[in-house]
Amino acid sequence: MKYYLMAWKKYLTFHGRASRKEYWYFTFINIAISLLIHFVSTKAGLQGIILGQTIIDLVYLAAVLMPLICVGVRRMQDINKTGWHLLIPIYGIWLACLDGVEEENKNGAKATY
Repeated sequence: MKYYLMAWKKYLTFHGRASRKEYWYFTFINIAISLLIHFVSTKAGLQGIILGQTIIDLVYLAAVLMPLICVGVRRMQDINKTGWHLLIPIYGIWLACLDGVEEENKNGAKATY
């Protein structure tokens, strides 16, 4: 949970580095929360408005979109890549799984948490 909260604390921070744990905890917890919200809202009888997503789903997505982008960019910077690499579907996921470079790079020292 500390990694999830750490990403929220750096809500609009593109500079720096994010460890694999920070990135993946934030990503998976957001997926779990999104699925829970979607399940509860559809069981409550709310209708999907855009591609089957309810208004509650869309509000949550809007709230987490920016921190998700920021933590992804910092994750790419941890392995000496730019955030644009996240846009390449399979390659971006593969890069996010790699360990960060040990030495300090232009984005700072290795994330040690």
